[in-house]
Amino acid sequence: MSLFHPRSISTKLVLATTATISMLFVVCGLFQVNDTRKRVDALVERQARTQAEAIAGSIAGQVGQIDGGARTMAGVIGRAHETKALDRTGVLAILKANLEQHPNAFGSWFLEAPNAFDGRKAEMKGQEAFGGNKDGDFAPYWSKSQKGELIFSTFGAKYNEEWYSVAASTGKPWITKPYLAEGTDVPTAMSSLSYPVVSGGKLVGVSGMDLSLGMLSKQLSTLHPFETGRVFLVSQDGKWLAAPSANQLMKPYDGVSPEIIQATLTDNTIKRIEDVASDDGATFQRLVYPFALNGLGVRWILLVDIPNAALTGPVNDQLWMTVLSGLVLLGAVIVGVTWSARSMVRRPLRGLIGDVARLESGQFEQPIAGLETEDETGEVARALEALRHKLARTHALEIEAETQRRSAEAGREQTERERAIHLATQQTVVGALAEALADIAAGNLSARIRTDFPGDYGALKSHFNQAIQSLEEAISVVGKSTVTINGGVNEIAAAAGDLSRRTEQQAAQLEETAAALNEITEQVQASAENARVAANVVKKASVDAETSGQIVQSALNAMQGIEQSSSKITNIIAVIDEIAFQTNLLALNAGVEAARAGEAGKGFAVVAQEVRELAQRAGQAAKEIRALIAASKDQVTDGVGLVARTGEALQAIASQVIEINGLIQMISVSSSEQASGLKEMNHAVHQMDQVTQQNAAMVEETTAAANNLGHEADSLRDLVARFHTTGSTSHGRADPMRRAA
Repeated sequence: MSLFHPRSISTKLVLATTATISMLFVVCGLFQVNDTRKRVDALVERQARTQAEAIAGSIAGQVGQIDGGARTMAGVIGRAHETKALDRTGVLAILKANLEQHPNAFGSWFLEAPNAFDGRKAEMKGQEAFGGNKDGDFAPYWSKSQKGELIFSTFGAKYNEEWYSVAASTGKPWITKPYLAEGTDVPTAMSSLSYPVVSGGKLVGVSGMDLSLGMLSKQLSTLHPFETGRVFLVSQDGKWLAAPSANQLMKPYDGVSPEIIQATLTDNTIKRIEDVASDDGATFQRLVYPFALNGLGVRWILLVDIPNAALTGPVNDQLWMTVLSGLVLLGAVIVGVTWSARSMVRRPLRGLIGDVARLESGQFEQPIAGLETEDETGEVARALEALRHKLARTHALEIEAETQRRSAEAGREQTERERAIHLATQQTVVGALAEALADIAAGNLSARIRTDFPGDYGALKSHFNQAIQSLEEAISVVGKSTVTINGGVNEIAAAAGDLSRRTEQQAAQLEETAAALNEITEQVQASAENARVAANVVKKASVDAETSGQIVQSALNAMQGIEQSSSKITNIIAVIDEIAFQTNLLALNAGVEAARAGEAGKGFAVVAQEVRELAQRAGQAAKEIRALIAASKDQVTDGVGLVARTGEALQAIASQVIEINGLIQMISVSSSEQASGLKEMNHAVHQMDQVTQQNAAMVEETTAAANNLGHEADSLRDLVARFHTTGSTSHGRADPMRRAA
């Protein structure tokens, strides 16, 4: 047999194992490569952030050095101007010295506020040696040539430009957005750091230094992180400060995902741009790293392009290592599985196949091979061994079953013969029973089984004859009892008829009595109701009388309050009268004093006269009010007396109403008790009437039941007459006319 036969279990096992292990290798390799890619990506990004942080720190440091120089220069010029220790030539010297001390700076400058430095604008027109521009503004400017030599010039006073206006208006340092230099020996992009110059609390100008962005771009172009990476710079307004190509400088960012750049300028978070391609076809992962220029309130963005080769190189190496190690391990597994399948599966299975062939041919004597092994083939062998024993026992049982079948056939023939004899006996017994039952069905209860039954059937004959005899005796007794019941029923019916007539007469008399009591009860109840109504009316009148007394008392109290208020008003009127009198005196005195004053007091005399007249009218009005209040007080006193007498009369009426209310209450209670007693008598008569009617109904039901019982007794006697018993005679019927009576 070939080692790799396509139908062989071992071959299938080898192939399945190989496929499974290969799939596991592939899955594990993919997981390992993916994990490696993630770890490499995280490691490279950390390195890129570290390098970006270092480069950003270097740029911020360079800008910080220039910012420090500009801050120092502005402070020196301001303090020297305040102490009158510095003139124009001194400022020129400071600007030059500051530029020489900062090799990364491109220029150093100063622009006075309009005619604020020394007030010599008019005489300094065109005096470039003293820093005067063509308009006479003090605007000196030191810059560098292409060879790095210092060049002196002046510039126009553009007070609206960002490098002057922001620092002058806010009083704080400022770094401008990138712009192209004008009127310099070297055309370059720059950004100016401006500081206000203050002398004696007054702005005298703005000084600053220029940062050459071209030099900064050259520095960044020499940096290559991860060997082939790139570094670029974007300003706070989204323009290239260091760009992939020279023609992109000072232009808005036009690379991949400009929205991410704008978002970074807004939220100041590190971001990443995927799949950035260069002109030569290389691809990068761009790290967007924002950083702040300390003290200037400005944020720039550093772009670090990470080559994809730095990310995929370690991953590819790991992938090849995984593939090679997997292939070697897979080959070793295939060899081991092939040898194991040949020695542990194929050879034992071939032995089991031979044993199954022997069992199929009926050879059950030889044991199954491989019983001693403990693996699955051993379990199969032991199962086949058990099957061999079962087949051997089955073969022996088949022989034994054949012998038993022949014995059973002989027994069956004997049973058939016995069953035929038993069937003939049953037919004899059933025939005798059928004949006796036919006589009973015809009403002949004297019929008996006379034929002898063999064996156990004799007891059946005895029991049947005894049952028929008991039934015959019961029918005879029932026939005799029906005559006795019929006579008793006739007597009960006659008595019930007499009782029914007497009960009906008594019920009619009770009904008339109940009607009369009902009328009396209604009259007494009406009287009691009228008494209750009268009591309620008297009670309400009593309450009204009490309420009227309270109202009269309240009126009396109100009258007394009015009387007291009148007394108080009289006192107040007296005070008003006194005030009017005093006012009249004061007005008189004022008139006298005004007359003494002569011409100057005439106006005051007129006012005093008016006040005097007002005081007199107030006094007259107070007298009239006092007279009216006195009259009102007398009337109130009379009203109090009348109200008091009215209260006494109402109190007497209330007492009499209360006595009448007590009498009516007694009448109402007596009438209610009489009505209650009559109501109870009426209720008792009604109950007697209902009981009498119920008795009458019961008597009628008893009469009907007695008649029904008589009819049932006649029916039962007729039914008994249908049967013929030993010594039976004809039973006579009761007279139906007598029972009906």
